[in-house]
Parts: sequence; structure tokens; C-alpha cells
Amino acid sequence: MESNSPDLLETKSSNLREKLISIRREMRDDPISWSIIIFITAFFGLFMIVPLLQVMFGAFFSNGNFPFSTYQEIFQRQYFFDPSRNADTYFIRIDSSDPNFTAYLLKGPDYGVFLNTIFMGVASTILSLVIGIFTAFLMARVELPGKTLLGGFLLIPLVLPPFVSGIGYMALLGYNGLVNTEILEPLFGIRIVLQGMFAIVFVQSAHYFTLIYLNVYSSLMNADPSLEEAAENMGATRFQVVKNVTLPLALPGIASGSILVLILSMEDLGTPAIFAGFGDLTARKTITYYILSTVRQSLSETGRLPAELSILSAFLLILSIIGFFMIRRYTEKRQYSMISKGRAGTFRTANPNILYLIAIYSYFIILLTLSLIPHIGIFIASLTEPGILPLKWSTSNYQELFDLENGFGSYIKNTMIFSLISTGVIVILATMAGYVANRKQFTGRSAFDTMITIPLAIPGVVLGIGFILLFGGTDAIPFGNIQLTFNPLIYAPIILIISYTIRKFPFTVRAVYAGLQQTDAVLEEAAHNLGASKGRTIYNVIIPLIVLNIVAGALIALVYNMSEVSTTLILVNTQTHGTVTWAMADANGKIGALAAMGMFLMFLQALSLFITNVLLKNRAEAITGI
Repeated sequence: MESNSPDLLETKSSNLREKLISIRREMRDDPISWSIIIFITAFFGLFMIVPLLQVMFGAFFSNGNFPFSTYQEIFQRQYFFDPSRNADTYFIRIDSSDPNFTAYLLKGPDYGVFLNTIFMGVASTILSLVIGIFTAFLMARVELPGKTLLGGFLLIPLVLPPFVSGIGYMALLGYNGLVNTEILEPLFGIRIVLQGMFAIVFVQSAHYFTLIYLNVYSSLMNADPSLEEAAENMGATRFQVVKNVTLPLALPGIASGSILVLILSMEDLGTPAIFAGFGDLTARKTITYYILSTVRQSLSETGRLPAELSILSAFLLILSIIGFFMIRRYTEKRQYSMISKGRAGTFRTANPNILYLIAIYSYFIILLTLSLIPHIGIFIASLTEPGILPLKWSTSNYQELFDLENGFGSYIKNTMIFSLISTGVIVILATMAGYVANRKQFTGRSAFDTMITIPLAIPGVVLGIGFILLFGGTDAIPFGNIQLTFNPLIYAPIILIISYTIRKFPFTVRAVYAGLQQTDAVLEEAAHNLGASKGRTIYNVIIPLIVLNIVAGALIALVYNMSEVSTTLILVNTQTHGTVTWAMADANGKIGALAAMGMFLMFLQALSLFITNVLLKNRAEAITGI
């Protein structure tokens, strides 16, 4: 065994030399593509990989040793880990302190920061899974009048970010919401209020079920109908076909959709921040909100971050990365549902009788009503004066929204500037990255593709903590009114724009990649044969052919940049650099102005979603970026 060790080392060394020679040859033959690869790798390495490694290092090393004491302190603190609580004391609480009504408060569990976060993610995923799968089966396998229109309505939850949904929920179903004050109290003398985990799970599920619906519906529609027909010809009942054929065929979509929802719900900071801003104490006991509040408190008191933040951030990061690779694994399996290229026939859809149709449409009416509660809530709140009953309609909230001096206009201005700059950078880099990832066969291509796609799964709070740990001690170079520095504690806009670029990069690069897949490479070869250089071919041939995909990807990135919450709340520490989402997270009772900002974001996201679907004709990829 020992005698073979030198031979083994020599073999490995030889393989490494061959790879280096191959890379050197590739770089010499195609310098433009390799310049793009090296530049983008360096950009992501400095502003994504290194900050994340800084977080991981802080979680596992403290003064050169593993921080056992910090881990022990976290899990021994009741605030973090409290599985022994008596559920009867806080699941449902009856409040009769007001003589005019009796309030029934449904708060949900409160087992501490860690278990609350896990409950939030799992409960939102399960509820979204049940609703999304059932809805997808109805849309894909049942013949329904008006199905196209119904499918459009099912996308409405996506035009409102989850944290904005929290504002709409508070306006309509909160303790002083219109449903309680105008309907339940006058008619029945009661108020029914969801708080804490129940409220957060409700808001998240009303938004995220659509992601599972899109994934499952796509899997069902791409499956081969002949498989179901074969099962029926062999005597299987309709239930057996669904259980043993249809459901397994949809499993990749179910798995990828549920993992995506689990990641997004657990790393969600905006929704807990909104409820916490209205005084919900349980909403403050989630990992993301604890990180936010601790960052602000620690930086103001000591100027440095405690070690526990690295541990909590590492927990979210590891969970998200595992989920990301599981999604990639399941999305690659979607192809097994096809026997032949193209669908071999059409699906047998059920034709329900009138009673079943009534039951199905009753389900959709209830589902859409619950999904539209936040939209209705922010619409009403944005056009009324808060605290005035009966309602008094007014446009004062929108006037305050665009007031640059005394209102929220400065936040909109900052949001537009940061988002537009970031989107411009994304378009340039994503176009180049999408091109080399699709057209270039090179050593390390798989790792490169993973690097430019994985930001979708990285929690914003984790990246924000990484930036503070990495750049928090650097100085600034004054340049007019701008401080040239990556240190967010001195001047946040530069690193904030970079964080937007990193986190929203996958949406645009996937759109570019999809456009290149639909563009035949023979057109490039023809340009080369006519003497065009690679740079000229890209500029004059490739970009004009995929310009619609680039525009669609840019719109997605722009709107998601404008509604980005996590890194914004972590990195921005002064009102001067505040954005729309930064202002919305600090509720302070201004629900009318916050609702107006929510309507502003909803309009932009709806417009972007519509244009994107028209251009790309691919809803699921445009929305999820996977």
C-alpha cells in the first residue's frame, strides 16, 4: 500500500498538470470567454464566497477554538429553545377586558427562537403543499369552464411581496382591522385575531402556495399521458392511477416546490418584522428578526457583532444550501416523466357534474378570497385615513408617499436609484455569464453554473452579516458626497447595490440562459465563417436575438430589487440611505402610508410579471429563477 503511494501521488499530479494545460489551451483559444469567466468568478468570490466563509469561520472558530460555550449558551437560554411550554396558555387566549366585545386571540406556538423558526417554515410548507397540490390537480386534470381566467387569478398572490401582505392583513384582519371593527364586533360582539406564528404562517402560505402550484402544474402538464392510459388499460381505478402514476410523476415538482417554500419561509425577515412592528412579541422570536434586532443593538452599543450571530446565520445558510442542491437534484429528475420527445397524446380530463362543479368553484372562491385579503387590505388602507370610522376616503397617503421632504418620497428615490444601478450591473454581468454558461464547454463549467445560481438560496441576513464581518473594519475615501468604501457602517449604498446584484443575479441569468437555449448556435458559426470576431458576434448577433429575454430578466431583477428586505434591513443603519422596504419595516402605526407604498410595489410587480410572461412564455422559471 505504501509502495503505491508515490505512484498515486504522481498520477494525481499528472492529472492536475493535464487540467492546467487544458485550461491554458482553452484560455489561449478563447480569451474573451475566459476573461468573462475569471471576472465574474472574482466578483462572486469577493462579494459572496468570502463573506459566507467569514460567517462559517465565525460559527466554528473563536480565538482558534470551537466556541462550545456560545453554543451551550444558545441552547440553554429559554428565549432560544423552550420546548416545555404549556400550549394551553398561548394557543388560544380569550380577552374580555373591553366591555364592548370579546377577543379570541389565536397566537400559535412559542417555543423560542429556534423552534419558532422551524415551525414557521414547516407549517407554511405543509399548508402551501396541501393547497398547491390540490389546486394543481384540479387545474391540470379537471375540465373547468373559464380555466384560463382562473389560472390568471391564481397568480395574483405573487404580485404582492409577503411582507407587504402582512400590512394588508393587519389592515383587514388585525386586532383593529376592518373585518373585526366593522363586521364581527357590531354583529356578533367578538373579534377573532390571528397573531404570532398563526398569523405569519397564514400570510406566508397565502403567498407561497402559488410557487408549489406552478411547479406541480408544470410537472403534470409535462408528463406523458400514455403512462396514465396504460395504467387504466390494465384495470387501474382513477384513484389508483392518481396514487401510483400521476402523483409519482409530479413528485419532482412537489419536492422542488416544497423545498423552495421551506427555504423562503424560514429566511423570511420582512413578514416577522411587519408583525413585530405592530407589537407582536412572538413575531420577534424568529432567527431572522433576532439577527436584525441584535445587529442594530450591538452596533449601536459596542460597534461589533456577538459570536452568536455567526452561529445563527450559519444554521440558516447550511439549511438553505442543502435545500438548494436538493431542488437542483429534483428538477433534473423531471425528465423521467417523459417517454418520448413531445407528448404522446392528450390527457384525459375529468368532466364533473354540476354538483362537483359547485364544490370545486366554492373551493376556488374561498381560496382566492383568502389569498386576496392582503391585497384588499392594503388597497382600502391606502385610500382611507387610519383610525377614522366610518371610513373616510382620502388620497393623503399617496401625497405623503411622493413627498420628498416630509414624506416617504426620499425612500422611493433611494429605492429607484439603488435598484436601477444594480439592475444595470446585473444585465451586463448576467448576459455575459449566461452566454459562457450556455455556449462554452470549459473546465469547471458545472461549478460556475452553481456559483451564479446559488445566490437564490442564500438568506439575505446571512450575506448582510458576512459583509459586516468582512468589511466592517475598513476605512472610506471621501469623494464629494459619496464615501468610497464597502463598509456599510460608514456608507451603505455601495455594498447594498452589490448585495442586490448578487442576490437577484439568478433571475436574469436564467432568463438569458433560456433565450440562448432557443437560439441555434449555427447563427454564430455563420458569423464566424464570415470573419466576425467573437465580441462582434455577441454584440451584433446574439444580443439582438435574446433581447426580449434580457429585458424580461431585467424587469424581474428590478422589481425584486425594489422589494428586497433582508440585506437592506441589515446593511442600512441611517434614514438617509433608507429604502421603501426599510421604511415599511418600521411601522410606527403609519399603516396608511405603508399601504400606499405596498400598492406602489404591487403595481410594479404585477406589471413586471405580466410583461415577463408575455416575453418569456414561461411563468415558473420567470418567478422562481430555477
